[in-house]
Amino acid sequence: MNDIDQRLEQLAARARHASAPPSTELPFGLATRAIASARVAANTAALWTRFSLAALPVATVATAACLWWSASAMSADAHDLAQVFIQTPLFP
Repeated sequence: MNDIDQRLEQLAARARHASAPPSTELPFGLATRAIASARVAANTAALWTRFSLAALPVATVATAACLWWSASAMSADAHDLAQVFIQTPLFP
């Protein structure tokens, strides 16, 4: 028996003893629960409003921190401010 036949025999033996792949079917009742929850939360505008109002304080604090950090690096003199803008590299 040549080498290729022996490898094919080993491959066939391994295939016979391989376990079945797991089922790709959804668990019982999952699709029903997902559809029911989607019908309950049909008003997505209220959900987006709630999320945006919750994110507003975080965005305000982040903006204030950026302004404070950048203001400490800049001078009040108009000439120095212009030099900062000229020397700042612009990335596309």
